[in-house]
Amino acid sequence: MEAIVRDKILSYFKVNMLFTDKQFGFIKGRSTTLQLLQILDKWTECLEDGGQIDVIYTDLEKAFDKIPHRRLISKLHSYCIHNNIVEWLEAFLSNRKQRVRIGNTFSKWAAVISGIPQGSVLGPILFIIYINDLVECCGSNVDIFLFADDAKIFSHIKTDQDIKQLQCEVVNFKNWMDTWLLKLNVNKCKSVSYGRCIAYPSEYTVSDTVIDKVDKIKDLGIVFDCRLKFGEHIDEKINRAYQMLGIIKRNFIHLTPDSFVVLYKSIVRSHLEYSECVWNPHHQQLIEKLEKVQKRATKLIITVKSLKYEERLRYLNLPTLKYRRIRGDMIEVYKMFSGRYDATITNWFTNRQIDKKYDVRSHRFCIHQFPIKFDMRKFNFTNRVISVWNTLPDTVVSANTIDTFKARLDRFWSDQEVKYNWKSDIITGSRSQVSVIIE
Repeated sequence: MEAIVRDKILSYFKVNMLFTDKQFGFIKGRSTTLQLLQILDKWTECLEDGGQIDVIYTDLEKAFDKIPHRRLISKLHSYCIHNNIVEWLEAFLSNRKQRVRIGNTFSKWAAVISGIPQGSVLGPILFIIYINDLVECCGSNVDIFLFADDAKIFSHIKTDQDIKQLQCEVVNFKNWMDTWLLKLNVNKCKSVSYGRCIAYPSEYTVSDTVIDKVDKIKDLGIVFDCRLKFGEHIDEKINRAYQMLGIIKRNFIHLTPDSFVVLYKSIVRSHLEYSECVWNPHHQQLIEKLEKVQKRATKLIITVKSLKYEERLRYLNLPTLKYRRIRGDMIEVYKMFSGRYDATITNWFTNRQIDKKYDVRSHRFCIHQFPIKFDMRKFNFTNRVISVWNTLPDTVVSANTIDTFKARLDRFWSDQEVKYNWKSDIITGSRSQVSVIIE
């Protein structure tokens, strides 16, 4: 029953475009990766003009447990949800009681007048509806992004006045929290300044408490450093991958090629590929460090240990990690153009599509390349993928499903040297781009 009500509410909000385009949690067609890609596009575009990006990472104290039921019901009414559904939801939340047990002793029963039932199907949706208008508390000079209860407020800082403006919006954010009876955990809030050169020292406060300033922070599973180079994130993932390799080595003495591939893909390579299009490195040193993980892993198989790395990969049918990252970039681009992601929040990228009336290329989803000054933006996802994506034939990019796209892409790139030699690159020049076998 909860699932039915949830689907109806989601459908209603989607049709009427009621969800803010800054919320990426618990909504179909939105993800952590997509949010980080959009944010990085904004940040690197701003940093092309100089200055710095100041970001305030906030933390809500027991957010799901502090939602007041009466105010939640009032917000449901304000969105004109059908009265029958609102009444059902009110009944779903009301008349709940709780007590505490210590040993064999119980406290008295107490009425539950706030909080979303965690672990329920409806809980996440009710929560994001409650904080849906949070973004409206911030002015046009700053931006805010949400993933469930994780919020980050940021602004492009080019003058001291920009710092004051961001501080004002932090105050507005705190006032909204107070108005709607949510509590901000100030001790866990952090601020970070991103840029090539931090020219404007800044300090932000909440309720007269100074927000801790750090040089790096983990955001949705990715470690961001102040230079946006992601070296520390890559080191962290490499260390984790080596730990997983140690587990395999200690527990499996004689590995067959098939069993190794299954174990490696599931518990080692997965750590090296989470949101890889966000942190995909361009420095040769980092690329080599990542590749060494797979190089060492393939030596666990005694039967192929004596072979060269490239030969081991061909024998195991394992592509290089570099090839996998390039392939992952193409999959993300395909998702944006094919509507697998929510179209209302991908137009920052899809709007760069070239009009076929004026430019005839290999396929209808070609992307325009803009002039770029700095490597920070040049190697960012938005610009990194253009040269490769534009050379794919229409028979590949017009695939109906993601699996079909992957299969066609792999066949089209079957002769790419980088597939088994990480020192090579994807050939984006004039190749036999139409010789793709279509099933």
